[in-house]
Amino acid sequence: MVSIFLAASVFGQSEGETDALSMIYKDQDLVTPTRSPKPISQVGENVTVIDAEEIEAINAHTLADVLYHVTGVQVDVRGGPGSSTNVLIQGSDPRHVRVMVDGVTINNLTDNFPDIGAFPIQQIERIEIIKGPASSTWGSSLGGIINIITKSPDPEHKIGGSVSAAIGERTTGDYRADMYGTAGSFAYYIFGGGITSDGLTANTGTGKGDFYTKLQWQPARQTHLQLTVGYDKGSRGDGQAPLQNLSLRDSFEYFFASPSFTYDITDSLNIEVAARVSTKRNRQYVSALDSGAELQSLISNELSAGGSAKLNWRTGMNNILVGADYDNGAVDSAGILDGRQSQVRWAIFSNDTLALGDLSVTPGIRYDHTSTNGDFVSPSIGLTYTLFGKTIFRGAFSRGFNTPPIGDTYGNGISSNPNPNLKVEEVRSYSLGVETAVLKDLWLKVTGFLHDIRDVITPEVLSPATFTYVNGGKQRRQGVEAELRTAPLFHTSLLAGYTFIDATDRVTGQEIAGIPRYSVDLGIDYNDNDSLRGALRGHYIWWNGDPDPTVTGKYTAMIWDMNLAKKFFDNEHLALEAFFTAHNIFNGAQYTDNRFPNPQRWFEGGLKCRF
Repeated sequence: MVSIFLAASVFGQSEGETDALSMIYKDQDLVTPTRSPKPISQVGENVTVIDAEEIEAINAHTLADVLYHVTGVQVDVRGGPGSSTNVLIQGSDPRHVRVMVDGVTINNLTDNFPDIGAFPIQQIERIEIIKGPASSTWGSSLGGIINIITKSPDPEHKIGGSVSAAIGERTTGDYRADMYGTAGSFAYYIFGGGITSDGLTANTGTGKGDFYTKLQWQPARQTHLQLTVGYDKGSRGDGQAPLQNLSLRDSFEYFFASPSFTYDITDSLNIEVAARVSTKRNRQYVSALDSGAELQSLISNELSAGGSAKLNWRTGMNNILVGADYDNGAVDSAGILDGRQSQVRWAIFSNDTLALGDLSVTPGIRYDHTSTNGDFVSPSIGLTYTLFGKTIFRGAFSRGFNTPPIGDTYGNGISSNPNPNLKVEEVRSYSLGVETAVLKDLWLKVTGFLHDIRDVITPEVLSPATFTYVNGGKQRRQGVEAELRTAPLFHTSLLAGYTFIDATDRVTGQEIAGIPRYSVDLGIDYNDNDSLRGALRGHYIWWNGDPDPTVTGKYTAMIWDMNLAKKFFDNEHLALEAFFTAHNIFNGAQYTDNRFPNPQRWFEGGLKCRF
């Protein structure tokens, strides 16, 4: 787990003073919460950045494994590797979290579900997590943004890559290979892999395969063309309900492609144009648990196409961005009114980061239009101030929204009725934080947040057997995050994170069930920078469970995982590494629903070869 890092070069510190910062800072890294690269010291929002090195340290299988230990992010695990998993940011609804990969949104149009349990991680260069609405930049994202930037070809090496295989208990396996190379002005990165598992819990078995490639061509110094393509296909069990004699399962097939063109008009002015297309095919099965007979199945097909254009001007004190987005999506499903519904979205947006010495100010605004749920204007402003070169104060205000899923607006199932008058959900969000390395060998970050939400989508009962979704709720989510990390001592560093969330229904005044009350993360990292590394992670979350007595959870224990890796051979041409993971060492229980218990203790190990 790594959170916001500070740029020592920005602060002008000496080498001896940067010990507590360099443990989490990579010198050339810039972040893109405003869709234009800039130093983290100029970001007013609460942002966490995770890089490929950290992902490898915990032997992660999918995006869900990586997000599990991020302070302020809550992950509802429902099985072993590859299982269907919900993600929340600061207690948001899962549909409020927008997940993007190389500019393409991976959330479903039907229910806005981001399938983080299916998303592979080998091709990820870094993940930028914006906690709180980022609507003035990205549009619909009431809870936050998980922005995935994938690996690019390495210009320093003509050819390279890796092959790895991991096997574990209960037929669990993870097999991967990637390769990158350059040839003149052309470069490529290719990844392929797959996961198999019996799920480690009842009826959560998984089998899936993945492919990803990024192709780049730079015919001239100022011209850059790129094509990214991703494909995931698999099937898995989604648990069972013994009391109802039901077994649940789904299959999925995801594809996306995004060509882009970047042209540097001058050294400080560039334009980028990108297109995108994605398809999703999901099938959900309900079967009788005792006989296996199929009782119901629902197929959903989605097609989305669109693009973006951005003009970025960096000069003097300003980093100005002006852009536009367009997307046209359609859903075909028997559970949708008339069997097919479409949604057109377009937006224009602008922001500017004004750097005034130790002070930076980032105003932003965006106008969004949807053909299904109306229009929305999202203003924002972020502030940062650097004090004595070792402390940054951050503050941000934003007005954001979330577009209802097509399934909420036009759902026409056995018990649901459509509501074409459904509006977007709205939030006013405030955050204030401090990040400091003023204490020698210690990095500390504390952030307070407040999210006031209105027009919350809630079900309205029409009859004993039917309901529809309406804008009727008001909620407030407020709380605090705290994180710390120590500089390495004898190659060992400590880390900790804590999140407290107070979620209140502003209509009834009652605490909202099902939203985590607090979470704790603890860890120890060891890395001798030569041949041995290890990571011990502990995670505890109080889920404040559902009041329904038939849906009981159990979350009385902290879940501990241990990861070890040993290099046996390493030179400039070839490296061989063995790795081992012990999951849930103490057999703890941590789940929100008795139909989806977390896996108990299990082990896996494998080999990785780099060339």
